[in-house]
This record gives sequence, C-alpha cells and structure tokens, in this order.
Amino acid sequence: MRKVSAKNKILWSLVFALFIAGCGLKANPVPPASVGASHEAQQKLTVSADGNAVLLTWQLQNQSGIRDMYIERSKLGSAGNICRDCPRTFERMGRLPVEDDTNKNQAYRFVDALAQKGSVYSYRLKLCDEAGVCRESKTVEIDFK
Repeated sequence: MRKVSAKNKILWSLVFALFIAGCGLKANPVPPASVGASHEAQQKLTVSADGNAVLLTWQLQNQSGIRDMYIERSKLGSAGNICRDCPRTFERMGRLPVEDDTNKNQAYRFVDALAQKGSVYSYRLKLCDEAGVCRESKTVEIDFK
C-alpha cells in the first residue's frame, strides 16, 4: 500500500475546496436601488392615428425622481405580415427631459411623423431617474392605416 504524504492530502483538499466554491451560478447582476425607484411614476400611454402621423399621449402621476423620458418604437411588420412572437427591437425616437415635480400630473405628447401607413408599430416609454436606472412602461400597439 502506498503512503500519501500530508502535503498531498492538503494540496488535494485545497483543490477540491476551490472547485466546489467556484462552481455554479451565484446570481444575475441587479442594478442598485435608487431613490426614484421606490416611488415609481404611474403613466398611461395611449397611441392613436393623427392624419399622416402617430400621436402618443401620456400623463405622469408621480414624476418625482424622474430625470429623462425616452420614447421607443418597434416595427412589428406590415398588415398581414406580422410576427407577434418574434423578439422586438426598439429604436429610440425621442427624449424628453423632466423638470422638477412642480408640474404634477403633467400631460405629455409625442408625434411620430416617420411612421409609414400600412405598418404595425409598438411603442413604449423608458423613464430614467437621477441614478441612471431606467424602467420601461407597458407597450402599446397601433395598426397604422
């Protein structure tokens, strides 16, 4: 029978401990909580056709802590050729800075004059606070005829 030295036992124990400690997924990264995140703004985004453009309207009920609002659009396809289950790619259409919260319940509007008739679009808002943490609104869809 072979004798195993104490050095080998310690070395193999250390290698085994490092292997066990390094395996597995610990957790996904999470952005830090910010002051504005605790008081999330409530918004109701609506979309409608306005002549040759798409009109988005919304109202923020609690805009404290929000620094910027971004309007984003995704084209789902043309009428009869829509892929609702496909991954959506949103492009930034505009940016609206938010002053302070002196104008509570302020109504906002955005006109998308680049929308093409016969296409189906999906829109969303991205609300960002002072720390740079952004929250996305629910998406709204329009069949622009």
